[in-house]
Amino acid sequence: LPFSGGFAPNSCMADPVESNEGSQLLARSKQAIIAKERQKDNPILACIRSTLVDYVRNDQLSADFLAGPDTAVLFISLKFQLLYQDYLARRLKSLGEWRNRILLCRVDVEQPEEALQQVTLAAFHGKLSLLLAWTDAEAAAYLETLHKYQSKGAEALRGRLTQGNHHARLLEVLTTVKGINKTDAAALAGRFGSLAGVAKASQEELLRCSGIGDKKVRQLTNVFHK
Repeated sequence: LPFSGGFAPNSCMADPVESNEGSQLLARSKQAIIAKERQKDNPILACIRSTLVDYVRNDQLSADFLAGPDTAVLFISLKFQLLYQDYLARRLKSLGEWRNRILLCRVDVEQPEEALQQVTLAAFHGKLSLLLAWTDAEAAAYLETLHKYQSKGAEALRGRLTQGNHHARLLEVLTTVKGINKTDAAALAGRFGSLAGVAKASQEELLRCSGIGDKKVRQLTNVFHK
């Protein structure tokens, strides 16, 4: 998966508007999705239909994609995560400051639990919004939606991205935690509504969920806070 390899140095695009080249790049991102050259072989780009894709040198961009001037997107596939488990941490450190920091993850293994838990925790601790895509077309649709809604408010964008699949995605993520089954995940999702809600819940609040005992509370606490 060559399009997933490598990362930009820390200084790249951390404050892109300070240079003429950076300002031009941000302006271009209003009209097209900006992608690193190394992403040319990424199959999700072949599924993009409604938005232009413009390529830049790898050293011009710390993210893998710009979906507007404020939205930096890192891409990872679970196959790649299993092969190179330190890669994502390095990329997160070099990403820099952006208003919207997105981690787009392609779920491309038959048993995703281990890798998905690693990616979920990396996004949580790195303060990125995690988008999971089970097909190349779904990943492309996320990029197109991010670009299309670049001038909309955060609530409008969040509603568009999660429309129709938020609950299913939340259950998928929660069941990657060791010991949490689908029934437990449904109970947690029903009470707290989001991954952030589960992460912020106290141990006493978690214990009020049906089927969640002390052992599962300890496991959830370890995942989200250690």
